[in-house]
Amino acid sequence: MMELVRIVRTGVAFRRDTLKMLNEYMNKMGMKNRSRIIDEALRLYLSDRGIMIEEGVFGGVIAVYFEHEAEQNLTELQHEFLDIVISNTHVHLDEENCMEAILVKGDIRRIKEFMSKMNGIKGLKAMRSSFFKIM
Repeated sequence: MMELVRIVRTGVAFRRDTLKMLNEYMNKMGMKNRSRIIDEALRLYLSDRGIMIEEGVFGGVIAVYFEHEAEQNLTELQHEFLDIVISNTHVHLDEENCMEAILVKGDIRRIKEFMSKMNGIKGLKAMRSSFFKIM
């Protein structure tokens, strides 16, 4: 038997530019239900970020976008974390920018430490991650 999902009405404040982006997205996609979109986005965010409060062994990928000059520091940091870094792929996007996909597996506390130190590297422009609990 299918369980009914209870909906709770609440108020949320947005930056104007964020709401404008949401409305433009809805128009382009032909969507009408803003609440459903926000609910789905929040669920995705929480499932993606939920690992930050979990414990255990995880595997996943960390994608980083950075200035070419940061490459040496990023490589050195990966060598400090050889216990969790299992592979990487480096791509030169143009003369000044690079992208790297770093595959990791290990205790989530160690992965979080790695990501925290990576965030401190000068020239890092963006970092995204996706993880799966293994044990």
